[in-house]
Amino acid sequence: MKNRLLFLVSLFALSLCTWEVHALNTVSLSTPSQKSDIEEPPPGYEKINLLGDLLYNIGPNAIVAGASDDAVYIAFNQSFGNVNISIYNGMGGIVYNTVVNTSVQSVVIIPFTSAASGSYIVELNSADGYAEGDFEHE
Repeated sequence: MKNRLLFLVSLFALSLCTWEVHALNTVSLSTPSQKSDIEEPPPGYEKINLLGDLLYNIGPNAIVAGASDDAVYIAFNQSFGNVNISIYNGMGGIVYNTVVNTSVQSVVIIPFTSAASGSYIVELNSADGYAEGDFEHE
């Protein structure tokens, strides 16, 4: 009986230690990393206004996006881990999809020269949430 009680107390203590480590990791995900602070896309790109809960707690410049005649530009000013980037046409069809590890790659340039003229939506999804914005391609 004494061994059983000791085992249960040890198991409980171990679960508390695991919980505390998990809480510290969660907090560190929401703090800004030491990445560059890009506020606007490069010249030649029209800014894509992104909305969504991925930016809600972090700030509007956590991710900067822009579109040009040739490409879509996305800059991550902090790490969000793996982010799924999808681009949809005006009919809701997916025209581009990839996963980027933002801990390694902070800028993504997606070639867009062969896309038809029209309205598009860029959508970013990660474990921390999502963001999306629309743009015109001519």
